[in-house]
Amino acid sequence: MKIFGLCLVKNEADCIEEVLQKASVWCNKIFVFDTGSEDNSWEIVLNLAQSNKSIIPFKKEDRKFNNFLRGEIFNHYRDLASDGDWWCRLDADEIYIDDPRTFLKKISPSHHVIWSASCQYYFTEKDLEQYNTNRKEYENMELEERIRYYLCNHSEERFFKYRKSLTWYQGAWPRHLGIVSPHRIRLKHLQYRSPQQIQKRLVTRQKAIQDGHKNFAKYSLEKNWEEKVVNSIDYHFDPLTGNHIIDETMLPRHLERWDKRILKYVLHGMGIFP
Repeated sequence: MKIFGLCLVKNEADCIEEVLQKASVWCNKIFVFDTGSEDNSWEIVLNLAQSNKSIIPFKKEDRKFNNFLRGEIFNHYRDLASDGDWWCRLDADEIYIDDPRTFLKKISPSHHVIWSASCQYYFTEKDLEQYNTNRKEYENMELEERIRYYLCNHSEERFFKYRKSLTWYQGAWPRHLGIVSPHRIRLKHLQYRSPQQIQKRLVTRQKAIQDGHKNFAKYSLEKNWEEKVVNSIDYHFDPLTGNHIIDETMLPRHLERWDKRILKYVLHGMGIFP
C-alpha cells in the first residue's frame, strides 16, 4: 500500500516546510502545486525537495482557486499508483494526529473514502500575548507547540482508494469516489498562526471571493486579523498527548443514507461502479 499526497500551496511560507516534513513520514510521494504564492513558499518547497525525495514539486502557476486543481495533479501522476493505494488531499496547514499508514491498514476492503475529524485551531488572546512578548521566539516554535486551542467542529473527505477505472475530469473528487468508511481520521488544521499570516489569509480569501469562489463566502465579513482573535476560555487546550476532545454532534454527517449506502455496496460489488 502506497499513499500519495495532493497538496495545493499559496502563501504558506511560515508552515509549509513543517507540514511537508511531517507528512513525508507516512506519505510515499507528496505532489505540490503552488497556485501563485507571493511569498517564498515555492522556494521552500524546491529546497526541501533536494533533501527529501518524497516531496515532488509539480509546478508553480498563478491560478484562480478551484477544487479541480488537485485533479490536475492526480491525472499527471496517477500512473504511479496501483489498485488499493490511497490518495490524500493534503492541505498545506494540516498535521495528522492519527498515523495514516496505521489507520488505513485497518480500513475494510469494501470502503474507499475516509473523512476527517478536523480539530480546528484558533488564535486566542493568549497566543497574541505570547506573540507580542517575544515575536521571534514565537515564530521559531513548532506549529503544534505554538497553536494550542481548538474545537473539533469540521469534517470532510481526505483520502480515497485508488482504482484504475477512476476518472477525474472536473470537481473536487473523482467520479464515483466510493463507499465512505464510518471511521474518521483525526487531524490538526492550523489555519490561524500569527497576525501577519491571518491578515494575508483574509486578503487571499477575499480575492478568491471576488473571483467567484463561493466556499470562501464566510470570509466576506472579516477584514482585519484582529477580528479573528478569540477567547481561549471557549476552546479546548491541546496538552500534546494525542488525546483530543471530539464531540460527534459538532461534526457534519459523513455517511450516506442507509438505502443509498446499500445500493453503493451492490453496484461496487457487481463492478458497475469503479
